[in-house]
Amino acid sequence: MSNLPRLAGWLAAPLLIPVLACALAAADAAKSPAIEKNAKDGAEMVLIPGGSFRMGSTTAEIDAQFRETGLPEDWKKYTLDEQPQHEKTLQPYYIYEYEVTNAQYQAFIEATGHRTPPHWNGKTFPANKGRHPVVEVSWDDASAYCRWAGTQLPTEAQWEFAARGPMPADGKTLRAFPWGDNWDRKLANCAGLHANKDIISAEDWKAWYEGDQKSKYPLTSPVGSFPKSVSPFGIHDLAGNAWEWCAEIQAPYPEQKADDAPDKKMRSRRGGSWANVAMHLRSADRQPAAQDDLNIYTGFRCVKLP
Repeated sequence: MSNLPRLAGWLAAPLLIPVLACALAAADAAKSPAIEKNAKDGAEMVLIPGGSFRMGSTTAEIDAQFRETGLPEDWKKYTLDEQPQHEKTLQPYYIYEYEVTNAQYQAFIEATGHRTPPHWNGKTFPANKGRHPVVEVSWDDASAYCRWAGTQLPTEAQWEFAARGPMPADGKTLRAFPWGDNWDRKLANCAGLHANKDIISAEDWKAWYEGDQKSKYPLTSPVGSFPKSVSPFGIHDLAGNAWEWCAEIQAPYPEQKADDAPDKKMRSRRGGSWANVAMHLRSADRQPAAQDDLNIYTGFRCVKLP
């Protein structure tokens, strides 16, 4: 009988090899990501090696995340679209290391004559914000940029995999945030950072949002300003700064069939923004918006197939 645990370990070992390989690949990618520049816009792209991961959340994970962040229980109703958790396998792809910036978007406008974000000064982005993520762009605007740059918007699976990394070899739950499971408002450009406290009620959020800094909105930051919060693959700003458009119509898991979507014009966004609380900065969080919506919270990044 004493040999059974050892025997079970040997039997399980071959099954763990692919998982361990993916985990090691992710660790190597984070230490020295394979970066290439996109010729059209000069954006730095990180190669995501592909692999399997568990997309979405379980009830247990959501419960743990709410305990960690101190969020009110009744907000859990906003997480139902993250379930059921399901396994996804992806082929390799490149994803922009940073969100598309104002400077990059201005180059696109100058080359194509595309419309400018409403809060810009004519054809020019706000002063000293060239390295900030472009915001107040619709899903259609973002898609037009991608076509010009020879790229595309990420699928929800591509975005979440870049944020969470591959399935852990030890079987533990995936990271709640790109940097890990522990919430820290100082690791991302979010409402709590600006309020200098964790915001855990609608009343707290409204008091902060309607405060003295409102004339300065949007409160974006230069991309890459939070290097301690990079994802396992070395991607920046996947939590906070700007919501990021994804390719699909937001539809229920696991099939994500557009025909099942309650509204065919609602596109998924990921990552939260400078104005959001911890709940929306979780890597599994999904937040739809109309594809023609323009707001000062939403930008995008691109992906490209090898």
